[in-house]
Amino acid sequence: MFVGGVMRLATFLLACILGATALSAASKAGAASSKGVLTGTSTWIGSHGSVMVLDVAGDGAIHGYYVNNAPGKGCRGIPYDLSGQLTERAISFHVSWRNGVADCLTETQWQGRLQPSRNGGVEMVTEWQRSSTLAPFKKPKTAFEEGTDMFTLQINPGVQFKLDY
Repeated sequence: MFVGGVMRLATFLLACILGATALSAASKAGAASSKGVLTGTSTWIGSHGSVMVLDVAGDGAIHGYYVNNAPGKGCRGIPYDLSGQLTERAISFHVSWRNGVADCLTETQWQGRLQPSRNGGVEMVTEWQRSSTLAPFKKPKTAFEEGTDMFTLQINPGVQFKLDY
């Protein structure tokens, strides 16, 4: 039980450090673009405890990190590169669960929308699909797992976003 708490704390601290580092660069980049609803660096917490740090450029290109903390899933507590696109409120991003520390032999694609939350913040409602990166041995088989997740924006100073209600 204690190890899980330490892992969550380490993940949170890592997300804060990555967010602060990217935020200083993003604050120099300028104001929000009229093409997107979110620019700059932001931190999001998923409903299953995962953390992602997104750096959204003025043209909607997304780069960042994803730290999986979902119970019962592999590759937990390690940051993985994330890339994607934000257009208006529609978002899509991809994580290949492979880096210099671990290779989980899968990749995940998310698609969703940004929307206002009940408490006045911003949330991201997504559907995801995880698939194997292994080549099939005999005949091709469509083996994937899918689900939904909701991420909540953690307000960082310097993040610029707008949602027309």
